[in-house]
Amino acid sequence: MKRDSVKANIRIYEYLRERIVNLELLPGQEINMSKLTEEMGFSRSPVRDALLRLEEYRLVDIFPQSGTRVSFLSTDLIKQERFMRSSLELGALEAAIKKERTPIELEVFVTKLKSILLKQKAALLSQDYLEFFSTDDEMHHLFYTETGLEQCWKVLSSHTGNERRIRILSYKAEGIAESVMAEHTALIQHIENKDIEGALDLDRQHLSRLVDELEILKNQFPQYFK
Repeated sequence: MKRDSVKANIRIYEYLRERIVNLELLPGQEINMSKLTEEMGFSRSPVRDALLRLEEYRLVDIFPQSGTRVSFLSTDLIKQERFMRSSLELGALEAAIKKERTPIELEVFVTKLKSILLKQKAALLSQDYLEFFSTDDEMHHLFYTETGLEQCWKVLSSHTGNERRIRILSYKAEGIAESVMAEHTALIQHIENKDIEGALDLDRQHLSRLVDELEILKNQFPQYFK
């Protein structure tokens, strides 16, 4: 019974987290526990446990005797999560480029990156921002899998839900998704040329740009920020 409760907790947590991170549940939106328990067919206990876990990651706010809502976006928290991502990713990217490969193995790696880029372009043209986000993550994830750093990616993914929310929101702002595409194109060229410094400089700029765009996003989407 206890094991079933833990499984229910995980399932509810993952279900809610995905909807929050993907902006299906918007910042400030109320979460009705009674409706949620009925919708998912679980008791209140695992639902409450899942919400408490989401609160730890600052994705929901729980108000005792009042209710629960999706957390508003916090610029301070976004900056911290982006710092975490930048610190890990620059190391993963450098390791991916320095990895010893035959010419054929390098071509395979670059072809994988270019294939992801094509999917990202298709998502941009169709204005499918969730798919654009998915392909963005797929490209960066490849740096970790190429270098045996999969656990680092899992830790990063679990601790950057707010950074992911702002990324999806940013793609809806004029010109940002197009800039991401251009930077990814240039980054792949640096990787193909084994230009470590060029790739790191570009990715450093790429990862820091979101922080610079926060004020623009706050002005365009003020209803989603604290």
